Amino acid sequence: MIDLWPAARVAACIALVPFAATARPGLDPTWAEIDFVMEVFEDLQIESFNKRREYCGYIGRLPSGELAATEAEAGTQASCLPVWPSNMVVIASYHTHGTFDVGYFNEVPSGVDMAGDRSLNINGWVATPGGRLWFVDSKDNESRLVCGIGCLPIAPLFYKGINGTIEKEYTYDELVEKIGQ
Repeated sequence: MIDLWPAARVAACIALVPFAATARPGLDPTWAEIDFVMEVFEDLQIESFNKRREYCGYIGRLPSGELAATEAEAGTQASCLPVWPSNMVVIASYHTHGTFDVGYFNEVPSGVDMAGDRSLNINGWVATPGGRLWFVDSKDNESRLVCGIGCLPIAPLFYKGINGTIEKEYTYDELVEKIGQ
């Protein structure tokens, strides 16, 4: 568990996460959840880059109330299907978007990412090759940038700007229009 964040990381998250201060119970993430998710992705990003594939799983609460993550499942270069756990109340999915590849638009969640979480009635977390962290709010059907480039490990050869301007939030329809899926 990360006890203290570097000052730059905290500042970046505070600037980009207006919903944390006005959290709706059970829907928006708490700072504890954001901290936990960032720890889950810290080493997983490197594995995802090295193996050139997505990794995925679920975040939930154990009977004790403690946050927990399932062991990450290895996916393909562009998809991943985690195993639903029986030992926790699932609150969100999580997955990496693999390593940087000019053939993929992977600096934002996809419509498929959002639709999958919505169909399970859970939220989601997405880590991108540029080190961005996204929160997928299934109730509001939108994705919000939690922190930008470099708040998580960055893929080798990452090229900033290749996917154009990345906004701080997108509705499902905006994402489908932007990336076509």
